[in-house]
Amino acid sequence: MKISVVIVTRNRIDDLRVCINGYMKQTYPDKEIIVVDNASTDGTREIIPIEYPMVKYLWLPDNFDIRTINIGVEMSSGDIIWRTDSDSHPESEGTFERVVEIFRANPHIDIIATEDIEVKKNSEPWDWYPLKIDKNKMPEDGFKANFFPGTGAAIKRKVFDTIGGFWEFGFEELDFCTRAIVAGFNVRYFPTIRTLHYASPQDRDNPNRWVMASKQHIRYNWRYFPFFRAWLRSTEIFFFQIFLAIISRLPLSAILEGMFGMISVIFYTIRNERNVIPKDKIKDITLGVTVFHTQMRYFRQIFSNKIRRWLKK
Repeated sequence: MKISVVIVTRNRIDDLRVCINGYMKQTYPDKEIIVVDNASTDGTREIIPIEYPMVKYLWLPDNFDIRTINIGVEMSSGDIIWRTDSDSHPESEGTFERVVEIFRANPHIDIIATEDIEVKKNSEPWDWYPLKIDKNKMPEDGFKANFFPGTGAAIKRKVFDTIGGFWEFGFEELDFCTRAIVAGFNVRYFPTIRTLHYASPQDRDNPNRWVMASKQHIRYNWRYFPFFRAWLRSTEIFFFQIFLAIISRLPLSAILEGMFGMISVIFYTIRNERNVIPKDKIKDITLGVTVFHTQMRYFRQIFSNKIRRWLKK
């Protein structure tokens, strides 16, 4: 099995060097590294072809956000696509061997979600998995999942061939996994496969990210859920997102734009993208977890981080 690492970047040359070096250290021999550049202006275009001639590199004249991954997949030749961010790489140099072993031993697994280790937050794992589990008692084929962190995931090529690629920035991994699960593919979470995430600060506090993510979350729910369930989930998301914007001290103009965007995207999605999933698949794509539960976990993490930073002062 050949592994194709697809990296999307924009103006992150220092992070990108760390990322590429991390993947070059993978001892698994049958691999390739592909970098698709969303119109970087920080020297990435000149530096990467010289410092890393073995990397397949493509510079784009425009920023196509996370959808550029789809271009990287088209450029790739691997049986497995490794989805990653340009500020991340596997912790272990033997990660790719382990991934291939899992796929060969478990043909029913199609997507492997990894543990996201936040290096700049005391190397703590991102608590994204919604169910209570004992990570020391992991099943041989991992834990059933409905999502994967974008910092590190192994995806069989046949998944892309069947369902297509990612949509725009904002809950793109969740949308991708939902389409994969509905199509009959299986996502599994392996906390023993760890990905280091250096969390580049580039654009992370941009109000535009909040606006886009808010709209995409609403869009996701109206795309797939029955009407009344979509309405209930969207109502919760709407108020949670406004609260998040307030505690993040986003400008009023961004909050108003997000509010209007969340409402308008409902009508767009109903008109153009409605694709309600079968009822017997709902538990598979939610793992039986409500929006309220997911959002409360997220806010607990936010306030916990704020308290830690306050205590350090």
